[in-house]
Amino acid sequence: MDETEFYLEDLKSKFMKINPSDYYLSYSGGRDSHFLYWFIKEYLKEPRIEIVSLNTGMELEEIRKRMQNNADRILYPVMKPFDIKDEYGIPCVSKHQDELVYIYREQLKRGKITPCIEKLVVNSKVSNSFYKINNKLHDALFSGTLHKISHLCCKYLKKEPARNFEKESDKLPIMGIMWEESLTRKVRFTSCFNQKRYFYPIWDLTHELQRQIEDKYEIEVPSIYQYVTQTGCAGCPYGISHGETIKELSLCTPQQRKFVLDYFKESYEVRGLFYQYKFNF
Repeated sequence: MDETEFYLEDLKSKFMKINPSDYYLSYSGGRDSHFLYWFIKEYLKEPRIEIVSLNTGMELEEIRKRMQNNADRILYPVMKPFDIKDEYGIPCVSKHQDELVYIYREQLKRGKITPCIEKLVVNSKVSNSFYKINNKLHDALFSGTLHKISHLCCKYLKKEPARNFEKESDKLPIMGIMWEESLTRKVRFTSCFNQKRYFYPIWDLTHELQRQIEDKYEIEVPSIYQYVTQTGCAGCPYGISHGETIKELSLCTPQQRKFVLDYFKESYEVRGLFYQYKFNF
């Protein structure tokens, strides 16, 4: 038994710990969730696990088609993107930093700034905390030039529809999340279950081993992975520092690109990303 077979048999043993009827696969159409889709459908041949996708309307075309072709059920956001932008704001730097700014502004409305927010936002330039906002964000915020930003876009486009489905169906998600993808996940994931019994069966899978299994079993990998390493909402500013955002914009259809540029344009300006309505890639 080689390494690929050993891993797949180990993964099979993990799935034996759950009742398939109690879980659904959270299928994004991306590489990792499709790996699990293949494993469930082709390796396990398990029909009881429902395949559920969430179409935010901001996925790249190839990903959207994979969801349509493979999902048993497709969910939709509880709010439209521009409604989220008007009420809460849009992503800008990172979920953590955007959340700090959002909390600061909410506290400012109520007339009371907590010591923690005072340290991490107001006095961030002199704070030695790793969790503070960066200087550029601080300057834009206190010069009055910063637009409305928040960390809540993902909540209303993705998380809330999923949680609503879980309440209605009484099912728990199977998530294609791997600890190798970030330092935070390396600390966070130490087993295939969390406290809520969400199932993370490939948390310990490495990218190298994943590629070996994909090659051996001819598992389809979207062509866009020749250009990007992850897929999600196209053009999200959180990918700017990794060079992903500009690549995603180049893969958008002209209509989708215009929508994305309109939606994120203020954050692109703050982040220094060159944008216009006609790209020449």
